[in-house]
Amino acid sequence: MTVQTKKILVSLLLCLVLAVTVTLGVFCFIPNFEVNEVGDYYQSAYTVTQKSGAFTDTVKATYSIKLDEGTKGESVVNALKTRLEKTYGYYGSKVDYNEASGFVTVEIPKSDNTNTSVKPSAQTILNNVIVNGKVEILNVNYSNSPSYSQDSVVLTQEHFRRASVRSYINQDVTLYICRVRLTKEGSKLAEELAESTPYTVAIDGTVETWVYWTGSELQITYAYTDESTSEEHARAMNAYISSGALNATLTQEGSTETIENKLGGLIYLVVFGAIVLASFIFFAVRYKSIGLIPIITQALAVFVFMFFGALVHLEIFNVAMGIGVILAYAFMTVFSALAFEKVRKLMVDGNKNYSVARYQALSFSRDNRKDLLISLIAHGALLVLGIILWVIPTLVTAPLGNAFVYGAVLSLIVTFGLNRLFALLIVPFFDVKSNRTKARK
Repeated sequence: MTVQTKKILVSLLLCLVLAVTVTLGVFCFIPNFEVNEVGDYYQSAYTVTQKSGAFTDTVKATYSIKLDEGTKGESVVNALKTRLEKTYGYYGSKVDYNEASGFVTVEIPKSDNTNTSVKPSAQTILNNVIVNGKVEILNVNYSNSPSYSQDSVVLTQEHFRRASVRSYINQDVTLYICRVRLTKEGSKLAEELAESTPYTVAIDGTVETWVYWTGSELQITYAYTDESTSEEHARAMNAYISSGALNATLTQEGSTETIENKLGGLIYLVVFGAIVLASFIFFAVRYKSIGLIPIITQALAVFVFMFFGALVHLEIFNVAMGIGVILAYAFMTVFSALAFEKVRKLMVDGNKNYSVARYQALSFSRDNRKDLLISLIAHGALLVLGIILWVIPTLVTAPLGNAFVYGAVLSLIVTFGLNRLFALLIVPFFDVKSNRTKARK
């Protein structure tokens, strides 16, 4: 293959990568629009990841509260937060209790999706969260269309140790169940339940769905509903069990109030955009033509992160995650700069042509073992730190750890993979017989 042919092929590949990057960027920020006649809506990645009052409009509801005897207002607040987190992923929601006035206020992100069959409205979410949520298992076969009876109750909230949600595929449809582990006492009481028999589940004295006892755990299911409803119900059941019953009655006072946040997301976008742009200018000025490589790869990493966040409905994009994303991007920028600085130094100070400088600086050779090891240790440390912070359930640590984990993975792909791959591909564009093409001092 001639050098000219290689140049053409590499040019086409780089144009393709650049086109993909630009397309991802456009669809990250393109306004929402209806995609078909049934009312499904496309939401941009930027819209989906704005799930905190710091970055988007919120819906606020006020409730008068009547506490059962022995119940504290703080426990109700904690239960409401748990339900918003486990059912809808709203880790950043604000829930306040004013003991003097006897009111509870709840704020959740405002959904831009007007099609409530795809995602519940804010009012529906609030209504689902404030119910008492007392879950009971009845020793009655669900197939017989049972009605609630206190005498039939065999397991109550005190017998549940922990719950989780698991998905499974049934005839190409993904469905969800809520798995419940019991306490030692609960396991003893469950021995009277026959395995593979659908028993009845009641919430607040109303028959809700059915449950199977497997001999080691309860499996609460909505197997004959559609996928989205199945997941929502399973997560709601998980939330009720995890939070426990409210042991309080909440009554909404008036209608919900929309609190507009006109600048939060825009300010962050401008700040982060300025940081990214500054890094691009640095790469272009410092490394000239070869600086195009980290510019493309890091832009691609940013847009991939936003799209991935949208796909998994990353709904904890609050201030902590915003800071984490900036730090993760800075981390990736530093290691990209260190790699290309070695290339520039060899070309300028070492009087090497690009092909030789690239090989000596970026190859996985024995001479580069120390630098590669340092980079791997740094990425591994960021990844481990991210995992540790992620599993700590606070509004600061969890989002920060989330950003560090994704950032470490993307930085590893960019600095160890894409940068080196593209640096190798552009070799035909440089005159390997002379030193006429050099990076700027």
